[in-house]
Amino acid sequence: MQQSITSKQEWMQYIQKTLTSGQTFHFKTTFGNKLLVLFAADTFRRNGYEVRVEIIPTEIQTSSLLILIFPRKNTKEFTLRHNDDPSDIITEIKDSKCTIVSLRACGTTVALLFQILDTKLHSGWYIDNTIMNTLTQQKDTYKKRNTVLHVVIRKG
Repeated sequence: MQQSITSKQEWMQYIQKTLTSGQTFHFKTTFGNKLLVLFAADTFRRNGYEVRVEIIPTEIQTSSLLILIFPRKNTKEFTLRHNDDPSDIITEIKDSKCTIVSLRACGTTVALLFQILDTKLHSGWYIDNTIMNTLTQQKDTYKKRNTVLHVVIRKG
């Protein structure tokens, strides 16, 4: 079945059928178009499913793509903005049934991220992953560089 899928929409239908049956969707490929299944998986991630993606080197010098999607919605994502109130986000996390929360902040909003972490890390959550990088924006004749911090926390 998987070899005959030729669109993102078909992948989404196939994945949904697997998840609806209560099974974890798992797919590994080394050949073919990896993008369609990756884009479909990202749609499920944005809709609250836990999605794991691994890129694995192989002995034939072509990377394999492994995707796992778990059959329950247990993730929440926040991109923090200057006008966000950390206490509102803390309450939203507390009131949800999510066990995985992704927090992303850029520039001075990183201070908001730390306020949220200070509360969650002392109430049964732990840091699963932290990534720091730079968002570069071209402003007229100069480049503006902002620090981006992305932290994933899990409920312990």
